[in-house]
Amino acid sequence: MTSQPLFDRLIDTGLFALQLFAELALLFVLISFLVGALQEWLPADKVRHYLSARHGHGYLIGALIGAATPFCSCSTVPLTLGLLKSGAGFGPTMTLLFASPLVNPIIIALFWITFGIELTILYTAMGLGMAIGVSWLMDRSGFERYLKNDVIGRKVQTASVSLSSLQQPAANTQCCSTAQNPPLTVRLDASGIGVGQPSVALPETFAPRARRLLMEAVNQFRSFLPHVVIGVLIGSFAHGFVPDEWLIQYAGEGSFWAIPLAAIVGVPLYVRGSTMIPIAMTLTAKGMGIGAVIALVIGGAGASLPEMVMLKRMFRWPILLAFLFSVFSIAVTTGVLAEAFF
Repeated sequence: MTSQPLFDRLIDTGLFALQLFAELALLFVLISFLVGALQEWLPADKVRHYLSARHGHGYLIGALIGAATPFCSCSTVPLTLGLLKSGAGFGPTMTLLFASPLVNPIIIALFWITFGIELTILYTAMGLGMAIGVSWLMDRSGFERYLKNDVIGRKVQTASVSLSSLQQPAANTQCCSTAQNPPLTVRLDASGIGVGQPSVALPETFAPRARRLLMEAVNQFRSFLPHVVIGVLIGSFAHGFVPDEWLIQYAGEGSFWAIPLAAIVGVPLYVRGSTMIPIAMTLTAKGMGIGAVIALVIGGAGASLPEMVMLKRMFRWPILLAFLFSVFSIAVTTGVLAEAFF
């Protein structure tokens, strides 16, 4: 990287930025659209039940959903936002946020092929186990209060009532059919008080509903656009101008600071886990210790500066700092165990 001419490096960085922005924009809108469709198909009380922090299975379900979704660190942001808006528990949602970029079928398959089954089991167990443990601790410590309510605010609930129940006495309701008095939709605020005037609820066909969900997804992306642009610029600069040769020098095998340094360096490098593993294999061949390699993979895949900029739109600083420290802890702990036993 260091021998590449400056102009060529600028061109490479610019192309990477355009590709990254297009990819994030497409994924953000698509995931937001799918989550919006899921919210309409799956009632909010079901989401709260399955992903509730009050029940242990909520954390397990969050970890399993994360393990089944092959998203990069930035792609988990719209999914996290949608689940929180649906009323999912803070702890289980954070479990998904931790687990999705670290443990998914693509990464596990590549890890198995590259490093073998034993190291893959250690990586998977540590990724899922510590994601659940850290999220549980954050939830028990009350970090949910650091969510930005203007972004995470719950959707306005709807309730259907009959016109006869609003205008007729209870004794005479049998003479007033629903055919004569169609259901009304009343918007309720968080306290259950009616908001605005009731309106007749008309069935929404597929095409208008799809257009509405798409516009909601696009508008949601627009609200994140400044954060996405800043994140893309940071990630592109790190991609084009952060050299990797000195990492071998300071994080080579036998260095005391190899594992924590690799974990720290991994965060600015916006690289997918599936891309990180071939890089890690090359670094191992150059003399980098296996523990530092594992820490680099977890640090690079588990968090990134572009992701942190996007999460700042949803979270306040205490959650962001706790998230970074947690990814660092997972990376260092797993790296130390890998170095000790492999």
